Amino acid sequence: MIELYLLEQLVGISRYQTLSEAASKLHITQPTLTRSIQKLEELLEVPLFTREKNRLRLNGNGEMAVEYAKRILALEDELVEHVRANQDGSTLVSIGTCAPAPGLVLKRAMLKDLPAAHIEVTQEDEGELITGLKDNRFQYIILTHKLDDPDLECRELGTEHLHVSVLPAHPFALKESVTFDEIDTGVFLVYKALGSWGNVCPDHMPHARFIYQEGMDDYLEVVRSSSLPTFDTDWGIELFGKRANRVSVPIAEDAASMTFFVTAKRGSRAFGAK
Repeated sequence: MIELYLLEQLVGISRYQTLSEAASKLHITQPTLTRSIQKLEELLEVPLFTREKNRLRLNGNGEMAVEYAKRILALEDELVEHVRANQDGSTLVSIGTCAPAPGLVLKRAMLKDLPAAHIEVTQEDEGELITGLKDNRFQYIILTHKLDDPDLECRELGTEHLHVSVLPAHPFALKESVTFDEIDTGVFLVYKALGSWGNVCPDHMPHARFIYQEGMDDYLEVVRSSSLPTFDTDWGIELFGKRANRVSVPIAEDAASMTFFVTAKRGSRAFGAK
């Protein structure tokens, strides 16, 4: 039997460049991590890594094992959440979304009608969202278009509008709105996991440079300490408030607005909208 901690450590190794860094991030010693790798390879009866000097590199077996490990660990989390929700009698609702803010907007609307509900929001790409809805992993999914399927019902959630966020001394801060051409210069900080919003600015600002931050906490910390412009949306501002010492200027372009739709299996509980 493969113990879950071995899978957690395998996934941890896949995220970092060296064994020592992985051990540090996982809060275990390097020898302990090495023994875990060896134990997992013995259980699977295949090598998972290519050994190099001071480094391990996942081979084809290892990459496959990591993907399965992520799925198994996600199922473990789902098991815990579902059982806990059943124990306290609360309603469990699972939302899949293609962009960060729409999922939170739908969650907020649902909590008005179901204040005791436990609502999970997961961001994935469109293919995974549609598969997850059909497999009952999600009860509701949010996309940028309607799905033409008689077994599904779709409702418009609303339209989210993109803004550029700058310091008060920045020239853009004096404008009521800007266009992509006007801001197509310089360097911008960007949160990487933007889903459907991810390619909008790069596609319409070919002369700008973008510095991406992986985690939301890291991104917000960099924004707080940086003078570089970044982006936000009207929904983001509504959900989390205006950023301190920043001015948010709407981008007056059709491509800077995105309409989202909520889809559920026909006959599901009626869902709220913004």
